[in-house]
Amino acid sequence: MTRNRKHRHPQAPPTAAGPGTRTAQPARVTELLGLIGTPPELPFAPDPFQLLAAELVASHDTIVSAPTGSGKTWIAKTALARELAAGARAWYASPLKALSNSKFLEFGRDFGQDCVGLLTGDHKINTQAPIIVGTTEILRNQLYDALAGLCDVECDLVVLDEAHYLGDPERGVVWEEVLIYMPRRIRFLLLSATIDNAQDLADWLGHNRQREVKVVQGGERPVPLEPLALDFDSLTTLAQYRPPSRKSRGRGSRRGVGGFLNRHPEGGLSSHYPREAKGNPEGSLDFLRGYNLLPAIFFLKSRRECDLAARNAVSGGSFDGWDKRRARGEFIDSYVADCPALLDYQPVDQVRQKGVAAHHAGHLPQFKMLVEELMTRNLISAIFATSTVAAGVNFPARSVVIPQSDRFNGQEFSDLTATDLWQMTGRAGRRGLDNIGFAIIVPGPYMDMRLMQGLFNSPPDPVLSSLRVNFAMVLNLLNAYEPREVKDLLAKSLAAWQMVKRPTKGNLASASRDMWEDFKRHQAFLKTVRLVDHLGHLTADGLTATGLRLEHPLVMHAAIKEGGLPEDPVFLSAVLASLTEEKRPQKPRYGHAANRSQIPGFLRAHLLRLERAVGPMIRLLESHSFDVPGPLSTRATRAVHCWASGGSFSHAASILERDPGDLVRLILLVGEQLHQLSGLKNLGPITEAAQKAKDLIYREPVV
Repeated sequence: MTRNRKHRHPQAPPTAAGPGTRTAQPARVTELLGLIGTPPELPFAPDPFQLLAAELVASHDTIVSAPTGSGKTWIAKTALARELAAGARAWYASPLKALSNSKFLEFGRDFGQDCVGLLTGDHKINTQAPIIVGTTEILRNQLYDALAGLCDVECDLVVLDEAHYLGDPERGVVWEEVLIYMPRRIRFLLLSATIDNAQDLADWLGHNRQREVKVVQGGERPVPLEPLALDFDSLTTLAQYRPPSRKSRGRGSRRGVGGFLNRHPEGGLSSHYPREAKGNPEGSLDFLRGYNLLPAIFFLKSRRECDLAARNAVSGGSFDGWDKRRARGEFIDSYVADCPALLDYQPVDQVRQKGVAAHHAGHLPQFKMLVEELMTRNLISAIFATSTVAAGVNFPARSVVIPQSDRFNGQEFSDLTATDLWQMTGRAGRRGLDNIGFAIIVPGPYMDMRLMQGLFNSPPDPVLSSLRVNFAMVLNLLNAYEPREVKDLLAKSLAAWQMVKRPTKGNLASASRDMWEDFKRHQAFLKTVRLVDHLGHLTADGLTATGLRLEHPLVMHAAIKEGGLPEDPVFLSAVLASLTEEKRPQKPRYGHAANRSQIPGFLRAHLLRLERAVGPMIRLLESHSFDVPGPLSTRATRAVHCWASGGSFSHAASILERDPGDLVRLILLVGEQLHQLSGLKNLGPITEAAQKAKDLIYREPVV
């Protein structure tokens, strides 16, 4: 293992201008480009902050905030090895199933396969191992069971990777629950590159756990980062770039592919891009290659734009040298031999031919893993990716290219934040391979250069609580506590703590009042539907509902209670898919989905039965202003029915009319519902059908 300690061992510097350009670069840019090269190989030696963190976590809860690539995983591995040597147990929780899978394989190589298990909802492997790797949701669910006295949390150390997810609007509630419910005897190690208020989090956690929580701040990036502006046919430092006086981007319609690739019917580059690259993504790669700035990650705004860029970039002749193409081809052949799902997957040929790839949630997971492996082996020159790549996926490049200063958040386009930028630029500069990394900012219609200049001088945003009360939380807390005890528990939340920090909000008790009122609102509804009795305790039905750790547990419980679920494994999978489709902005309209003419009669009957079962609950939830699932998706039902009954993946994908990765995600979400149903008692044939259904849907390429 090598270590880059700011040694600069530059190769021969490139020319002052790239191929075909006539504009000389500023002297500072020429100096920076001259630093490009590979650092000398040195024996690995941990940094002082790594040694300090590894020592502290042996006896303290510890928060480590350090730049991407600075060696946080080394701290985790050192701590895990110590627990293993002492005969103790540990949990390693990550926000993504793919990242959990990757760490499971990595730790298996480091500690031995018998010592590492995996729990992600999709997979249960070696669950009695001393080191368990899994998603944070699975760990939270184990804590729910422990609170109810159903089991114990059998570990001595919990590592929470990517701890800034605590502030994630959708999933932060899970992380906060883990930090609140975890028994005090278990130590925490929190790891993140983007926590600006680490001491505030430590003070909150220490207040709850009644002991000091240590904070370790990492040093500088192991590979320095320089932001450059790509201004027509020349490079300049971002600090030296002078935006035009008019607004540099529009906030109007984003028609076509927009921004980086807009104004060309086949996805050519915008007129703001260098003349050498204009109209052809391959030209942009040639431009960057001329400055020795590859490999690069291009962060684009949509899946379509990523696929378009990858397809256009492979339309010409050879891009890489023969040796690199041969090594890439050999690795792809070896990989595909063990992964039949990729035998006829067309994007694989694009990667093989030119060493560029699109990477986004619409691709098969196996393909994304192939691209990541190729990038880490330095066998690929460019990735066109959506910004989701920035979160947790480890394939650093020499450069990242950012052609827009906003991103789509699922509802609308919003400006990049400092945290977004830290995550994206964290991929620039490969430890042990680069002396320097670059973030290349491209002026264009959707780029606010002044905003970007400000963000590069800003720390990451503070992590703020996103805790919100939901029915799964209320049910499981009532299963473990008296209602009056829940009020004290909510007062321990980060949300309450951070409200107290605002001078006008008063003391901790008053700060938690809104959450307590929301809890009581949920509890009152549970009384209305007879899941909670008049004393605030769970009824028998309420106890059953506690096992449904889903976004809409009451809807699923109604489906069970009112006989809306088929006892046949194939049809059970299909109707669950109708409740699993992605959120959509339109209001649900129940009572219509199952009547569409394209639904075969044998499926229509099951959907109508489900609608009759869940419809009253849906309408009651809406009348009390609670969230409800989107409309029953007939397309998802047909696609999963095809798959569960033995149909081909391609046929099921054509029914869904979405990307292959979307079908995989849909099937895995159905699998999570089946997993929870199979774990419930007293459901009789439904439990057995759920278990059989999992075996039907968990096959290549889903797993």
